[in-house]
Amino acid sequence: MATPPKSGAGDKLRQAWQQRQASRGPERGRASEGQPSAKAPRAPHAARQPSRWLRNLVVLALLVGAGLLAWQWADLRERTRIGGAYAARLGCVCRHVSQRDLKSCEADLAVAPLGGIAGRVWLSEDTETRSVSAGLPLLGYQSARYDSRHGCRLEPWDG
Repeated sequence: MATPPKSGAGDKLRQAWQQRQASRGPERGRASEGQPSAKAPRAPHAARQPSRWLRNLVVLALLVGAGLLAWQWADLRERTRIGGAYAARLGCVCRHVSQRDLKSCEADLAVAPLGGIAGRVWLSEDTETRSVSAGLPLLGYQSARYDSRHGCRLEPWDG
């Protein structure tokens, strides 16, 4: 795009340049007489959009993560059920046989050989049925009930 003269050429040149620009009108960005045209400048955007490769990379990472979770879901549920059963029985013995409070029983779980789920397992108590439940939300839980004749017994698994 040509610029008007900046100094001393006078008003006639400036007027001629403005008329020339006005006469081009809608053909402003097109090439004339076989010469390549310069692209029209883009309007500045208020906020820059993230690049496509970054968005695609994030989507790909989410899909891979979801695939890995789906692939390991059954194993993860079984490990949670086993850990929950161990924690429920340990909590039941701690609470009803040793007559300790549930908070001190949760401290025993921190040193239990449950692997990576030891700190994530929660315990809850039902005083009416004298049972303790343990598990991880959305993955599984297990309950153990205290009986004076047999001690703490796990409830049967449902599948």
